[in-house]
This record gives sequence, C-alpha cells and structure tokens, in this order.
Amino acid sequence: GSGGEATTTVQWDPFAPNTLKYERPDGNINSSPATELKVVQRKIEPQNNQGSLVGSNELIRLTTKTSGPFNTNFDIVYAARVQRRWRRSTTEEGDRVVEGLEIVKTYRVLDGIAGIEFPTSTVKSTIRLTRTYPTRPGSKDT
Repeated sequence: GSGGEATTTVQWDPFAPNTLKYERPDGNINSSPATELKVVQRKIEPQNNQGSLVGSNELIRLTTKTSGPFNTNFDIVYAARVQRRWRRSTTEEGDRVVEGLEIVKTYRVLDGIAGIEFPTSTVKSTIRLTRTYPTRPGSKDT
C-alpha cells in the first residue's frame, strides 16, 4: 500500500440541494464505488400539541455505480424512507435538549419501481442533542 489515507470525495450543490454524491477510494480493486443520494419526495410535518417540534418524511433514491468483469458497468439502485421527529426538552439541571427519533426503511428497486410495501431492513435510532449552560455552577466553563 501507499501508506497514505484515502480521501472521501463529497459533492453537494446548494442550488440542487436534493442530491449528494460521494466516493471513498481506498487505492485497490475493492474501492467503494461512487454513490448518489437523491431526495425524490419530502414532506415536512409541522409542530403538534404533544410537544413535538417538527418532523420530516423523505423518500431517497440511492444509486451505486459498480463495475463487473469484462469492463461491465451497472447501477445498484435502492430506496430509503427516512422519517424523523424532533422535540425540545430540558434536563433536571436545566440544560436544553433536543431529542429525535429516526426510522429508516430500505427497499429494493426492480425495473425502476421500488417495492415500498416490503422493506428489506428497518433501523430505528434515538438522537439526543444537549447544550449545557456555561454559567451553571459546576460546568467546565466556569
């Protein structure tokens, strides 16, 4: 090997914000191929009366360009439904907290049609973002 670190190349254009492309070359035949994520459907869910701030529901098409033997190139396409919901809270110490719930379901795409009734995988994640007040007694910044 060359001993150097491979750099991930990421492309995103703020004038076309629904598309993100990345590539992670590692210098050998098993390099990660170029991948494109494109939001094809997005719905923003407004704040509700149960303390929820905002939510989103996105359908994303993921396309990975790969190559096979005899210089054959093909795309692997699948879809992901990403649902997020955020709410604001405070800890017992008075620190602000934003808590999130994210559900990601992936689907196979055959002949350009995603079979979104039968996900191939589902991942549920909880996200917790905390900001401590620097003026609070006992905080590291006082």
